[in-house]
Amino acid sequence: MKYYFAPMEGITLYPLRNVHREVFGAGVDKYYTPFLTASHTFHFKNREKKDVLPEKQSAFMEDFATCIEPQIMAGNAENFLWAAREMKKLGYQGVNLNLGCPAPTVVNRHKGSGLLQDPVYLDKMLAEIFEAVSENEIVGGKPFNKKRDEEDLQARQAEASERLLSDCKSDMSVYPEISLKTRLGFSDPSEAKELMKVYAKYPIKELTIHARVREDYYAGQARIKDFKRAVEVYRECGGNAEICYNGNINSIQDLETLLNELGIEKDKGDQAIDANSICISSIMVGRGLLSNPALVRELKGGEKLQPKELKTYLRKLYDAYSEYIPEDRNVIFKMLEHWAFPHVHFKDCDKQLKAIRKSRSKGEYYAAVNDIFAKCEFR
Repeated sequence: MKYYFAPMEGITLYPLRNVHREVFGAGVDKYYTPFLTASHTFHFKNREKKDVLPEKQSAFMEDFATCIEPQIMAGNAENFLWAAREMKKLGYQGVNLNLGCPAPTVVNRHKGSGLLQDPVYLDKMLAEIFEAVSENEIVGGKPFNKKRDEEDLQARQAEASERLLSDCKSDMSVYPEISLKTRLGFSDPSEAKELMKVYAKYPIKELTIHARVREDYYAGQARIKDFKRAVEVYRECGGNAEICYNGNINSIQDLETLLNELGIEKDKGDQAIDANSICISSIMVGRGLLSNPALVRELKGGEKLQPKELKTYLRKLYDAYSEYIPEDRNVIFKMLEHWAFPHVHFKDCDKQLKAIRKSRSKGEYYAAVNDIFAKCEFR
């Protein structure tokens, strides 16, 4: 079983990815970036482009191209294809199309889970995307720059030819592999049937299904039975992409419940065994890893989270954000987003947690953090 760190807007940026990989990342197979908006202007926002620059992925070295996957938010094929091609230029081997974000500002622009309301349009969009990919055709980009794009392609093809001579391998495509992250529907899980029929038509690399509908947002229990039915429909319609499960995996008990409900056993090699035609190859974890950054290690049978390593993790994260964000006060605000999750490990910590929230300088912040580790029982 593979484990992925889910994309979370404003949180799973390169400072967190690098620190988590350094301290806890031995068992995490892939990290997803927060979504990059594929704009009609064919420009990324500066902060989005900065987040995916190869030189910023310091903890990944040469394997950033396969261990990090940029997620793209797009409402049409042309914009998505441009963004995907830009990621391939940076060296990324795969990109993920966001079809799950439930935020009203996204949905109202007919993006993210907003696309789930219109399977006919979504089908047309995916057809255009995969037609361009199959033909290796450059679609999307700045107007009147076809010559520049062709020159870029020629340069990359020349580089690929050189690699072919040295290691007998080359990838001449201008596009990376494409995966999808979806929900079961917009307002009702019965909508998954039509969506799965659409997805099954296309050669997607991997299909991640968040076991909720858009109207659930992130509340309530994951809809595991509906997830199972959706995968059955996908397979019956000929879909052969690997399946990734997403939704409420916060503990070993949650994983065991999921596998039991899906009829899946785990062998000693930690590989999922298909018992009832439902087989998942990977699990995506978001909030569970923010609360317990050692969760994947625990899911794989390793040691539970220790207070000393959590303290080290939070210190390194502060230092990483200090280089990313100007002014200590803004760094503290960013850290408070993280403390909303791991504080659950400290018993009777309301007083200490309040002191962390009230801190306005680096000294005040570290004094409050030291206090919570010294005075509160770790669980």
